[in-house]
Amino acid sequence: MTLTWSGDPVVIRTWKQADLVYITGSIQREGWGHAKRDAERCWGLEPRGCFVAESDGDLVGHVFSVLFGEIGWIGLLIVNPEKRGTGVGAALMEAAIHYLEDRGARTIKLEAVTEAAPLYRRLGFVDAFDSLRFRGIPQQDGEMPRKIETVSVMYETGIDEIAEFDAQYFGSNRLSVLKSLHTDFPQYCFYAKENQRTNGYIMARKTLNGLWLGPWVSIDSQVAELLFSKLLEAIEKDGKDVRLGFPAVNTNAIKLVEKHGFHLVGKSIHMIRGDRKNQGDVTCIYGIGGPEKG
Repeated sequence: MTLTWSGDPVVIRTWKQADLVYITGSIQREGWGHAKRDAERCWGLEPRGCFVAESDGDLVGHVFSVLFGEIGWIGLLIVNPEKRGTGVGAALMEAAIHYLEDRGARTIKLEAVTEAAPLYRRLGFVDAFDSLRFRGIPQQDGEMPRKIETVSVMYETGIDEIAEFDAQYFGSNRLSVLKSLHTDFPQYCFYAKENQRTNGYIMARKTLNGLWLGPWVSIDSQVAELLFSKLLEAIEKDGKDVRLGFPAVNTNAIKLVEKHGFHLVGKSIHMIRGDRKNQGDVTCIYGIGGPEKG
């Protein structure tokens, strides 16, 4: 795809291995904390859904998209500062939207920083809810309402069942994301089960800033706290700065993370384009996997 603004041709194409250095540097310049492995993991999830913008041989922007059944996600949209306002961001978004809809997406979601929201609205996205960002060095607090032994280490053989549980709340099966995170960070993956039924799970990954906590899904706040406490045992020796995000409508999550020493550091806007049915139950999402992929 080639587009021109003010005589300046811009080519939109899919990512190449050599592009990852630029993409990683671009993300880090924005202060998002992603390591190169995070960009590689996104590329591995959906290679044909990753696009860069190129002008006169130089890379000037990038975006990532991934499809989960009929739900698509778009993230990692960044344009070089000197090219912002020229239409490069819109071109990258249109490439990602076309790719997802051409593959069968009926719904496309994203998490928007305030500055980018007007662009997304022009492209047909509507505001759904605020997505909060918290940060802290977590602490244990008080007695657990149930035995922590109900939480187990997650093994690869059980991820299919966990993905089916997760789909009830996320809105679609995202097995590929759960598998990729478990492959890289099995020591930070746990699930809860009672009466032979999965009722929650938690995952985390290392970033340049410490740890990102999520995805984290639970049927209630008691199970969520059990999962969180188990994860704390795993990261205790690291003394990690932990960050996470979740829907503002999950008031139980707000109470839980504040209880454990987290503080609000910002928010984004969860936006949707297309069919808004079968959106899952976001009140049970205690941590998103990341703004780029839900």
